[in-house]
Amino acid sequence: MARKVMSVDPYLEIKRMLAAGVSIRSIAAAKKCSRRTVREIRDGEFADPSKPKEIVGPVWAEQVDWQEILSDARLGHPIKYMWEDKYQEFVGYKNFLEQFHKRCPEFKQKTVIPRAFKPGDHCEVDYAGEKLGYYSPRRFVEVPVFVGILCCSQKIFATARPSMKSNDFLDSHREMYEFFGGVPKVTCPDNLKTGVMKAHLYDPDINKSYQEMTRYYGTVVVPTRVARPKDKALVENAVRLVMRYFRWKFRKHKFTSLAEINAALRKVCEIINSKQHTRFKISRQQRFLEIEKDQLQPLPSVSYEIAEWKQVKLHPDSHVSVNSQFYSAPHQYRGEVLSVKITASQIEVFRNLERIAVHRKVISPMGTYTTNTDHLPANGRAYYESVPQNLLSQARFISSDLNALIRDLFNEHTLGHLRRSQGLIREARRCINTHGRDQALPAITQAIVDMKRFNRIRVTHFKDLLKKYCQPSQTKVDRRIQRMPGNQNLRYAQPPK
Repeated sequence: MARKVMSVDPYLEIKRMLAAGVSIRSIAAAKKCSRRTVREIRDGEFADPSKPKEIVGPVWAEQVDWQEILSDARLGHPIKYMWEDKYQEFVGYKNFLEQFHKRCPEFKQKTVIPRAFKPGDHCEVDYAGEKLGYYSPRRFVEVPVFVGILCCSQKIFATARPSMKSNDFLDSHREMYEFFGGVPKVTCPDNLKTGVMKAHLYDPDINKSYQEMTRYYGTVVVPTRVARPKDKALVENAVRLVMRYFRWKFRKHKFTSLAEINAALRKVCEIINSKQHTRFKISRQQRFLEIEKDQLQPLPSVSYEIAEWKQVKLHPDSHVSVNSQFYSAPHQYRGEVLSVKITASQIEVFRNLERIAVHRKVISPMGTYTTNTDHLPANGRAYYESVPQNLLSQARFISSDLNALIRDLFNEHTLGHLRRSQGLIREARRCINTHGRDQALPAITQAIVDMKRFNRIRVTHFKDLLKKYCQPSQTKVDRRIQRMPGNQNLRYAQPPK
């Protein structure tokens, strides 16, 4: 039977009783221990449990700087990388890890039960929790890292993107499939909004852009359960491997561009994929080439063009707003909610499943109008429609000058100036509500005169002019101290001049 270990409190109590002159027999009976133990404590032969035990290891362990290893481990660097960096030639990794766990048992990992996957079936994707960064000429830029893994061979892919938005998310998938040289049957993401619109245990709503891309590649999206990271445990471990090795390998390097970070990530993935796997006893790359590469579905002959879908409402001026640009659609559908497909080169407008408008994508300053004249009604017909007449009626009750200005704009082009007229009426009404009608009306009249004089009829200019003319006049106040004469309590009191 193993000897029972004595804790700190009984040990100190026995020491105190020995110092008080209590006999060994009485102490042993009181503390329920042997007299031999009491004699060893008295003679100093019993180890003090309050002091850490001195670990006696092999000769090579005395040459290791365990404090440096411990400090690096607390920074999150893997023990295996430290062993490869300095001690690989002297001792095997298993013995090195055993001695480290004896000195730092809090770093001992739990047992892991592996899952079994068929070749070419599953792929898991996720974003790393921490971001990488590079120094641009103006500021330090942080970028997210996208990681994917084939579940059977556990081949890892990683790339950095400027953001986690839909276009970057879809483009990361496209690059991952091309890196693997094929497409798995199932892609397992997290429940992020760019992938899953609404999470559900049995029937989740997949983002339309994401679903269209996966349908093009012939894979199926099966998201994990909410708050269940073990459903994609392989990619969680892959994220940890990639980020830890990246931090360790490039801990003394400063990046200056996103391309440089991606080159470093490709190098990290190449090193990890070429190393011998602990469980497989071969590298991930070798296992991929032997059993999984031929089981993947072939890539399409043409690479997928990234597309983003949005729901927009057709404005009364027969234009939809897409990323602060305006594109026309047939006027018959004004007021309806339409679907817009945004690609790198064009904008497509759909009503249900029917495409009703196609435009070249505008790369220019915000607020540019792209108009197909066939989508608009005749100007005379548009002038007498309810929306322009309603705006004229509102302007008539605000100011006759504003009504005349909007009438001139509508005579020039009704639908082209519809939004501008709405903005002018909104700013004029806001000025009246803030400063009162008596003060606002002269300001509105003067602002309209100035806009016509310089031919600069813009909503922002109208707003600035109203702010300028509605400021209350400031009168100068005499702030000199006036002292009353005859006050004997004031020193140097003098009558006012």
